[in-house]
Amino acid sequence: MTKIKKLNVPPSSFGDKNKWADYIELLCISSLDNLISSDEIFDKIFGDKSDDENEDISLTDEIEEDGDDFDLGEDTQGSKEDSRKAKINGIFEFLLSRKSLFKEYYPFEVSDSPYHIKLISKLSYKQYSYLNLLLSSNLDYLKKYKPELTTKFEENSVFVFKKMFPENSKIEYFGKGNERSKYFSENKLSKRIKQLSQILKIPLSPNFDEEEINEHNTGDGGLDLVGWSEFMDSNSGMLINFGQCACGKEWFDKQFDIHPAKWNNYLHIDQPLIRTLLTPSSFRRYDGDWFKKMKIYDCIIIDRYRFLTSLRKRENSKVATSNLQIVEEGMSWNSDYFN
Repeated sequence: MTKIKKLNVPPSSFGDKNKWADYIELLCISSLDNLISSDEIFDKIFGDKSDDENEDISLTDEIEEDGDDFDLGEDTQGSKEDSRKAKINGIFEFLLSRKSLFKEYYPFEVSDSPYHIKLISKLSYKQYSYLNLLLSSNLDYLKKYKPELTTKFEENSVFVFKKMFPENSKIEYFGKGNERSKYFSENKLSKRIKQLSQILKIPLSPNFDEEEINEHNTGDGGLDLVGWSEFMDSNSGMLINFGQCACGKEWFDKQFDIHPAKWNNYLHIDQPLIRTLLTPSSFRRYDGDWFKKMKIYDCIIIDRYRFLTSLRKRENSKVATSNLQIVEEGMSWNSDYFN
């Protein structure tokens, strides 16, 4: 198995609690007995290494805007170990809040006496769905599975995207690949944009230049999902939603892929567009509020929590099983992936 980034390489900053919480959950599913304590995490990351080897891990992060006590200030040589242990314990406190938020979807038991996390032995479909999204949002550790994880997430996102529309609306996959909708049958992006123009009754932009788009470009232009709800007449002006699916850890910038400022070069958009970004990442604070509101740019965000809680029972079973083999492999990595 090709491993680009092993799990002994943690997130670079303690300031992003969601990334660290994901990291500890990954350590849990890939550790022996699917159980790991805060002390074991400390030993794996810091225990047998010199300070020089760990200087890429930030220990003096800025204070987060939710006002918690995660930042411990400048570390002296004598307090460095205590500071690091306290920060790891702080992540376990965050995991406890995550367990409280996700409830029956959360596949872990978390304890603070002492701090440890354990994978539940008999998982439900809801909990498998959580693990699926956990892996899909941590592609740095899963480069081998990246194409499958991202493709399946885009396909599964259709279930959630549909919830945003009235019945009888059209929800179609515009992105690249074999799963593309019959409405967008053309392989070349330039021709698919023309199909989009006709279907949405929006004329092509005066700036649209087919020659400027590489003739071999079979991508999606940053648009994965399209939803629209038509009226009975043939006039323009309908409910339209552009959807982008983003599995990468820096998914914030993907919001601009579906921004009118970009798509006005393709279509002469003269009406409001709903824009939705769907990510498998968890984007929450302790209290369940958005982690960083200023990272949301005039866009509806569907994060891990919204994604899971939007699924019906049948849809949830499909999401749970779509990457079941990869999830099961993750739970068998054990020390090979852990060390």
